[in-house]
Amino acid sequence: MRSATVRTFVRNHRAGVLSLLAACTVLSGCRQPEKGAGVAPLDEAAALRPGEVNCPGFQAGHKQVFWGDLHVHTAYSLDAYGFGTIRTPAEAYRFAKGARVSTPAGEAQLERPLDFMAVTDHAEWLDLMYTCTDPRMSAHPYCVKLREQSSQATGATIFRDFVNPTITEAKPARADICAEDPSACDTALLSQWERLQQQTNAANDPCTFTALNGFEWSATPNYSHTHRNIIFASDRVTATPIDYIRYPEIGQLYAQIESGCRAEDGCEAITIAHNMNMGDGASFDVESEDERTLALRTRYERLVEITQEKGASECLPAYADRESPKDCNFENYITYHSRPKALSDFSEEDWERMRSTYARGLLRRGLLTFANRPEAASDPLQVGFVGSTDSHTGLGGFVEEDQWQGTVFGIGNFERNMGRIGFNPGGLVAVWAEQNTRESIFRALKNRETYATSGPRIALRFDAAGEGEAPTCAAGGALAPVAGGTPMGGVLPDGSPSAAFRIAVTADKAPLDRIEIIKGVLEDGTYEETVTPVWTRNADGRNVCVVWTDPGFDPAAPAYWYARVTEAPTPRWSSYQCKAEGRCDEFPDADVMIQEHAWASPIWNLPAH
Repeated sequence: MRSATVRTFVRNHRAGVLSLLAACTVLSGCRQPEKGAGVAPLDEAAALRPGEVNCPGFQAGHKQVFWGDLHVHTAYSLDAYGFGTIRTPAEAYRFAKGARVSTPAGEAQLERPLDFMAVTDHAEWLDLMYTCTDPRMSAHPYCVKLREQSSQATGATIFRDFVNPTITEAKPARADICAEDPSACDTALLSQWERLQQQTNAANDPCTFTALNGFEWSATPNYSHTHRNIIFASDRVTATPIDYIRYPEIGQLYAQIESGCRAEDGCEAITIAHNMNMGDGASFDVESEDERTLALRTRYERLVEITQEKGASECLPAYADRESPKDCNFENYITYHSRPKALSDFSEEDWERMRSTYARGLLRRGLLTFANRPEAASDPLQVGFVGSTDSHTGLGGFVEEDQWQGTVFGIGNFERNMGRIGFNPGGLVAVWAEQNTRESIFRALKNRETYATSGPRIALRFDAAGEGEAPTCAAGGALAPVAGGTPMGGVLPDGSPSAAFRIAVTADKAPLDRIEIIKGVLEDGTYEETVTPVWTRNADGRNVCVVWTDPGFDPAAPAYWYARVTEAPTPRWSSYQCKAEGRCDEFPDADVMIQEHAWASPIWNLPAH
């Protein structure tokens, strides 16, 4: 019989929010995913699964933009639940499709529903959340304390007593209750993973909305964020989610994906690094990794999350320029071991190590590794760009500055939101895909035909001319691909005589302000980085197409290029909130303007060794 404490917990929660879905346990006969071993090399040109759906209007080779969020947490994540989130994955998907929902701030609804989404709850706590919250509702004192302390007001206690001991220690450990009865938690893990899959697969609606299976591997050694989101192509997934507690090294994560997600079984997956801005320079050790780890990293690490609610991770300036970051100054959230730190507090060594794992630092290191390590058959840091929210309220895609209600720490509470003023609504990922299906969306992700925005739905095409071709901006066709060209995320054909790019952009709500090409090149062992403006705002600023040819292109030099689009200034979320409260004078950093961004995945030149 449940204790009185548990009965009180049930009464105090909104009826049925966490238990509308039938409990799916091993004992009740739920199907468990099949285990596998080994995986064949990925074939980027191959179809993912036979029998792919053709949606109305489908034309082979004709691609369009679809919008999504690949980083969303629900009540199945301990850190979300700890601050009062009780939204299930099923409810998160309904919100992404346009449903109106209740929040601590009132109500929320996407004015433009998403095309695709993945719920990526933390793998490390799925067993704990099944055991302590729903559906088992254990009366163990550990669980009772977890439930009683889970609220916005007392969520910091959950972090101190439940979150930090499991993922930030040198030797990560399972929750105390799981250490007492490992087999029960093993069963709970399988059951919760099955429930998450069931809700994701039920939300998938080919041609209308794509729901992708996934989870987060949450490595946080010494509070340094080196997390990865794992996204699957279909309903074929690993037997269990791969967690940091059992597999604390990045190489172990890749190896577990390789052995547990076999292409011949219809399973494929990619990993997405995120919050590099809070990673303190860790988890990208390509200079010292063995050949096998380099190969696995190249196979799975296809994308990085360049912007999300905890800040942007595009670039940092050199140590000498850190007080005036110039082009690296958008939504910076600078921390060390997850704690905000003044710029003057960093040593040069710590600063340079930290900036080496921002997106631009990774691109630089990838070129150097490709050039200096023959065993690296290709660039192991050939990563495309995505944006997402990292919402811990289950509100994926909720990125409009004038509508955002705050993070899980402060949603509906003005003072708490101001206490996290360095946070932001997060971003979106856009893909160029033939249609809105799992197969087509995943193929675009795997091929890096993606771009990130900090929230606006800016239409962006970035591609390079094919051999003997010249990109054009013909009227009405600017967003069509260059015939025979290289799309964003691709590699120029070996021996290309020139590097000519076409950047076509259609504004969202605000006009465009500027377009730049960022280039990194390795010549004679020396790396050089440049930021070249290719368009600045004119009277229109709504539809722009630019053709730019790199005058310094050397076919023999490893290089990358990516396009960055910047909007005209608009109010930041903090400005809207402080004005609504009439308290901007109390928070001088709140009433500010920002210039939203879009970043196209790079195009590389990787000449044969």
